[in-house]
Amino acid sequence: LDFDSLFIFTTTPEQSYYQFLKALEYLSKKDVQDIFQYYEENEEEVEIKDIIDNYIEAKNPTDIKVFLMKNVNDLDLSNIDSNRKNLILFDDCVAQRNQAVQQEFFTKGRHHNCHCIYQSQSFYGMDSMLIRKNANCFLFFEFNDKDLSQIIQSINHGMDRDRFKKVCKTQWKNPDDHGYIFFNTRKPAGERVMTDIC
Repeated sequence: LDFDSLFIFTTTPEQSYYQFLKALEYLSKKDVQDIFQYYEENEEEVEIKDIIDNYIEAKNPTDIKVFLMKNVNDLDLSNIDSNRKNLILFDDCVAQRNQAVQQEFFTKGRHHNCHCIYQSQSFYGMDSMLIRKNANCFLFFEFNDKDLSQIIQSINHGMDRDRFKKVCKTQWKNPDDHGYIFFNTRKPAGERVMTDIC
């Protein structure tokens, strides 16, 4: 993903994933990816903070800015620098009653050079009128048959219903090896569903 500023709204900013992303202020995206892979392979033996602190010692700050916040109301579209490439991540805030901030970013964010990711465990918990309808891409991990049937009815996947179901089930067989479906609504009908992208 290409961005200069990363804004993350999450109720759990202390998660190791987000601490790694904070390191982008000092390291290249490739370095952060390499460190994360090292951490995943050695999680039992090393502390995340130690890895990051040792790696960024004596590094100059990059031009990337990372903002971790617990309160979604700290995000204000009018304060976003539209001269920068802004990526906004809303992490599992589907239970939040007031989705006004998220809706504003999804409907008006493009005019401020913002791209949004709404990470949720529930496709149907998302506000359907403003967030789902303004989303261009979806990344689907395994669903049960009922949810998959509802998704097939909800989005124009551009392929035969049974074929789409088969593609999904095949991808989800091995979650450790690209066990997801990437769906892009902007692509032509036969090219919207993508697999094995990494």
